Amino acid sequence: MPLTGIVTTRKCPSCGHHEVGVTTKDGSFHPLSPGTRIQILEDHTTPEPGSIELDPAPQEFPQASKPEPEYIPWVPYPVKEDRSLRLKYGVMIREGLNPEQMSGEMFEAAYLEKLHGLIEREIYTPVAVVLDRFFVTPHLASGNPKEIAFNMWQELEEIREPVKLVRAWLDDPNEESLVNLIRPKTGEDPANEPVSDAEMKGELEELTLEEFLELL
Repeated sequence: MPLTGIVTTRKCPSCGHHEVGVTTKDGSFHPLSPGTRIQILEDHTTPEPGSIELDPAPQEFPQASKPEPEYIPWVPYPVKEDRSLRLKYGVMIREGLNPEQMSGEMFEAAYLEKLHGLIEREIYTPVAVVLDRFFVTPHLASGNPKEIAFNMWQELEEIREPVKLVRAWLDDPNEESLVNLIRPKTGEDPANEPVSDAEMKGELEELTLEEFLELL
């Protein structure tokens, strides 16, 4: 906490050498030592009380902030050209990870981060209202966004279902797992226009919690 006083000298009571410091209004002496930051409020040969402000905290130099990691979108390739399916299953993964090495565990972690982000970005409608509309479970909207995401994951099978389907497809990308992945659509449904990774990233960043829950 900053202290205010005047610059004075005294003999050290322990060794007798002269000390320079600041004496406050109550008579307390605070020695100045290397690293002590001071602010001169008034340049005066006979300082008045209040002419010196002492901050006993040593000066700290700001540390360079680490750059934020970059993320890229990932979605099972058979559904990438279908907008509703890529919004349902699409997640963001840290750049540098090999998308071809996606595992069930990696997808589950990225999916939970997606759910957390959707809850965090929901600023227009209270999350309890959203959950009451889709699942009649407003009580799950207690705590911070990560806690709400965990509550939803634990209590709602509909929330866990996309992870279950993607895990099955990653473990064995056969015809059955693909049919389950794209249901209620079929392989004969017309696909949407292909999109680039940048376009898909933009779609996921604009996705709202309500839009996502409607896809489930």
